[in-house]
Amino acid sequence: MPSRSSIPLVRLSLLMPFVQELDRRGVNTNAVLAANGVIRGSLLDNSVFVTPITVHRFLEDAAHAANDRYFGVHVGESLDWTGWMPVLEAATKSRNLAGFLVRFIRAVGSEASSARHELDIGSEYAVFKERRTTEQEIAPAQNDAFTATYILSMLCKAAGDVWDPGKVRLTVCDPKALPKRYLGTHIMGGDRMGVSVRFPSAWLLEQFNRKSFLKVDQGQAKQQEMPVQFLDALRHVTFQHLDAGPLDLASTAKLVGISKQSLQRRLRANGTTISSVIRELKKQKAIEALLHTDQPISEIATALQFTSPTSFTRAFKTWTGVSPREYRKSCRDQSTSPRRFS
Repeated sequence: MPSRSSIPLVRLSLLMPFVQELDRRGVNTNAVLAANGVIRGSLLDNSVFVTPITVHRFLEDAAHAANDRYFGVHVGESLDWTGWMPVLEAATKSRNLAGFLVRFIRAVGSEASSARHELDIGSEYAVFKERRTTEQEIAPAQNDAFTATYILSMLCKAAGDVWDPGKVRLTVCDPKALPKRYLGTHIMGGDRMGVSVRFPSAWLLEQFNRKSFLKVDQGQAKQQEMPVQFLDALRHVTFQHLDAGPLDLASTAKLVGISKQSLQRRLRANGTTISSVIRELKKQKAIEALLHTDQPISEIATALQFTSPTSFTRAFKTWTGVSPREYRKSCRDQSTSPRRFS
């Protein structure tokens, strides 16, 4: 993660929900990405960061392409924030709303260096803020609407029974990017530097509503509540560790920080198994290595935890119908887009 003293950056993979929503609506997503200098494949690389203006322009273009004034809100509402790691980390250790917000502020810092989160506590009201570290070239209306959606969703769940939207004031750069009196809150216009939510300070000491955040780990979530993003996140993490050692259900569960039973339950709910996930990721990584490197096939086999080049070749032929050597030669001979054998 870039340091605070470097150019402000945002993790590119955070755009994935917006890309998925554009795809779902039948929009030419690749054109919107290309117009903003983003390659779709880069979204799968959790180590890729971009400047905030790239994100803001993409979201404004996406809203225009989708013909949806409230695009940021609608994407935010479609997500289950309880599965986002900064939220989950904060929820597991907190006893009241104050503790949850403080822990969330610490955990969310790894996602971007372009903004900082703060909690100002007064005698009557507390203000939770996401403030940008630099001036913005454009009004990031869709970005702020999306941010406001997740902050309000998070606060509503955390506050539990004391939540009263009539006592909440939301400030964003462009109130028109949200429906009027969104979720019953008061909405005000502010500067381009971020989003803030004001609520009664007394709520901070109320018992934290942990149950609503940990419902997935407790096995209480229905199948339709299992977010598609779970598989995306699992693939991202697992892909980065394919060469670290043999992976199975137990080792993968440890890698992603949940119990083996919970991982198995989530995989079953999504209609897959850990062996299927790992097999597809090995295929993906093998193809990337064959197409984009001169790495010997024996080294690729070793990196992917195959016992020998022969076993790797056998598996690759099962996946694609040809050997690794034939695949590499055929694709390079064509010098165009890779031929699909599968």
